[in-house]
Amino acid sequence: MIAYMAEPEQNVPRVCRVLIVEDDPAVQHVFKTLLAAEGFECLVARDAPSTRSALAAGDVDVAIMDVMLPGAENGLALAQEAAERGCGVIVVTGHHDRYDAVEASGHKYLFKPFRVRALLDVLDEVLRRANAECRVNGQSYRK
Repeated sequence: MIAYMAEPEQNVPRVCRVLIVEDDPAVQHVFKTLLAAEGFECLVARDAPSTRSALAAGDVDVAIMDVMLPGAENGLALAQEAAERGCGVIVVTGHHDRYDAVEASGHKYLFKPFRVRALLDVLDEVLRRANAECRVNGQSYRK
């Protein structure tokens, strides 16, 4: 019996990686479950140190960043760090009193609660803007 092995496809980008920065385990789970079902690879961080560690490891295409995190630092400062590393950024918050700061950040944002479709649409837009070199369900975001 002869086994046939297909040649690996050349220059096919890896699966898009999303860093979910959220301190609430239930919200982490919802994001991770939803995005994994859509074909994304997900990483989770709950605070500034774990976010920086994930960003330093590299290969993060988009960070979904909650504004309110435990500790002295907030998600907006971390969002700027992620953007400086070349990640696309989506800021999310349930604190509508943070509108001015979120708007001034220059990042795409969603206020909780939001619809799944809204998140996926913004995620698609951010991947395209960031010229991400990755794929989701066969769709390439390579420039």
